[in-house]
Parts: sequence; structure tokens; C-alpha cells
Amino acid sequence: MNTELDRKVEQLHKEITDLAAELRDKSDIPLDRIQVIETEIAAKSAAMDDLLAEKKSDDIEAKLRELDDRVKAFTRAAAQGKAAAILAGAPKAEPGIKSIGKYSNENFLSALVNRRVGDTDAQEFVKAVLGTSDATGQAIVPNNFVTSLVDALSLSNIYRNEFEVVSVNGAAVDIPYVTTAITAALLQGAYGSNKDVRDFSFDQATATLYTIAQIADVGNQLLRQSNGAAEQSARRRLAQSIGTREATYITNGSGSSQPLGFFPAIMAFGDVAAFKTTLSSEPRLTTIARAIAAMETRGNARGNLVFYCDPTTYWEIASEGLGTSYAGGWAVDPAGGAAANPPITSAWGVPLRSDPNWPSTEVGTGLLIDKSEVQMFVGSDYRIDVSSEAGSRFDQNITGFRAEEEFGFNAQPYVRTGRVQKVLGL
Repeated sequence: MNTELDRKVEQLHKEITDLAAELRDKSDIPLDRIQVIETEIAAKSAAMDDLLAEKKSDDIEAKLRELDDRVKAFTRAAAQGKAAAILAGAPKAEPGIKSIGKYSNENFLSALVNRRVGDTDAQEFVKAVLGTSDATGQAIVPNNFVTSLVDALSLSNIYRNEFEVVSVNGAAVDIPYVTTAITAALLQGAYGSNKDVRDFSFDQATATLYTIAQIADVGNQLLRQSNGAAEQSARRRLAQSIGTREATYITNGSGSSQPLGFFPAIMAFGDVAAFKTTLSSEPRLTTIARAIAAMETRGNARGNLVFYCDPTTYWEIASEGLGTSYAGGWAVDPAGGAAANPPITSAWGVPLRSDPNWPSTEVGTGLLIDKSEVQMFVGSDYRIDVSSEAGSRFDQNITGFRAEEEFGFNAQPYVRTGRVQKVLGL
């Protein structure tokens, strides 16, 4: 088809050229002939434009057909490969760790440093590694580094193990919630009577996503000689720093240019007396039990509750004795004794958690939270940028790498709807 179009285009081009030559070479050409030639040139030019557009469309369709054939062939080959693996009983392939010479994903920064002094293995490894970000033009970070960072975050921020973590694209998330308590429906009256009608109100909170970031600098000599240990240390440092900041925002974020945490939200919305339980001449576990009762009275299922407090309060609960000089035994286990058993992790099925990042102003105060609808929000994937030249790093012979994320949280909906009970005096 394209061959025929090419022939027609060439023919029109020749005819237009001949007409133009006639106008150029003949000075005594009649006026009416000039008008005829100009009309023919315009018509043939329009016809040639149509042919060129058709030819371009055919070329695009041909390329699309070629791509479609390639995709189909690839899909068939992949399906056949999977089928062969299933029939052969082969296990699912796991992504391997790239390694060239002595370099692997565990000591990639050593390769980043040594490539500059002519180490050919380092140069090949750097070329082979799949990076996760290129924001600085020098980001060469293996995927397993980011994965390990995410896993370690859960260790530093204990709330990641309890609350739902939602990935979002955008600068903020609106969280609607119902402010009217649920009441029992009424029995239908006589036939034809009106049904019970109840209005209920919504409110809305906004969780803005803020950037949490930190840069870790490591000496190049240490990177070369540590065989991966320096990278591991930097990884833990980044994870602990970011996780710590997340946890402090969840409990104590002010809500001003940062997320709104539970304690500031409680104070901002009235510190309602019904949402507080205070220790009163009783074992601490008894106070927690009364808080659980208050939550269940409001309709919060015990299976959804988690109790959080600072480490000092946690171990005072675990080691509390009954009576003068512990004459009544241990509050946790009067018969066996708290120290003779594994540390308590729950009370009446409610998990008890110790948060090392608990605000110092709230030591002795715990939070009993219905976790069923609590959400924290994160933006795009972690971005890891590596540079040995930014700032003064080249002169100081160090390599820095930066981890950052977007994080959002707003405790307002959970505090205002009675899903949080403050437990005081512990």
C-alpha cells in the first residue's frame, strides 16, 4: 500500500515541479495560462498533502500492529514459561541480589566510592544496579535498601503495626466522620403509621502530608573498609529517625505545620470527662479495666482496642504488687509472680504497648484506642538520593545519602467520636 502511495506522491511532485518551471522559464506566458497553472499547482499540492497524511497514518498503523504482535508473542512466551514451571513443580523465582566481584546490594556504597579510583568491578556494579530515584542525577540505591528501611520503620514506629497505613497521591486527605451517636431504632407502630426518622451529622478533618527527611553522611574510608557494615548502620539510623518522628507526630503532633496527634487533639476538642478514666486507690490494671468498660459502653468492641503508654508506666503495671510490701502477691499474677513469667502483652485480650517515643509530659498517662478506623497516610515511595559531591562532601571525602517520605495524620475524627479513652494517674 505504501509503495503505491509513494508512487502517487512522486508523480504529483513531478507535475507540480513542471508547472512551476513553466511559470519560471516563459516570460511571455498569457495571463489566463498563469491562472490555470496556479490553480493546478494548488489542487495538486492539496492532493499531495492528503496522500502524505494517508501515508503517515498507514505507517503508524503498521508500527502499532508490529508492537501488538510483539506483545502477543511476549505474553505467549511468558505464559508458556509459567506453564512449564508449574508442570515441572518449580518454585516461584525470587529476585536475586546483584553482585559483581566483591560488590553486592549490601555494600553498594563501597562500589560508589571505589568506582572513582578505577575499580572495574565497582564500575560495572554501579552500571548494573537498579536505582529508585534519580532526583540528584547520582541516586544509585538498590531496591532492597528501601525495602529494609520500610521494614525497620515498623520497629521504630509501633503504630505502623496497629493502624492502617494508606498510600495516597496528593498533598492532603479529607477524613469525613459522623458526629451523631448511634441510637436504637423504634418499633414500627400501627399499619400506615410513619417510620422513625433520625438525622445524623457529618464533620470533616484534613490530614496534610508533610515531608520527613534526614541525611546520613558516612566517611568514604569507612565505606571502603567496612564491607557493608557502614551501610547497615546508616540504614538503621535513617529508619529509627524517620520512625521516631512518625510516632511523635501520632501522639503529640501540634497540628500547626505538622500532623495533629492524639494528646493535642484531646485538648483542642474539650478533653471530655466521659472520655477519661483516672486511677483511684486501685491497681493500675483495674483502672485500665474501667477504661475498657467505658469504651465498650460507647460501642467500641474490645477486640479492636489497644492500650498505649510510656515504658516506665508499662513496667510499673507489669511489676505492680498488691497490699503492703506486696503481701497480696503480684497484680498481674498473684500466684506465680510477674517476674517469673514472660512480660505481659495483653489484659483481657486488649494488647498493651510500650512506646519509647511517648511524650515526656504525658508519662503516667495512657491512651486506650479503638484502632479499627484509625489511619495514617504516606505519599509516594521512599526516595533515596546518594551523593559524594553535593556541598562540601567531595572535599571532606564523605558520601551522604538522604531518605525522605510524605506523612500525614489527624487524630481529630477519632478523638471527637469517642474512639480514644485517656487513662490518667498510672
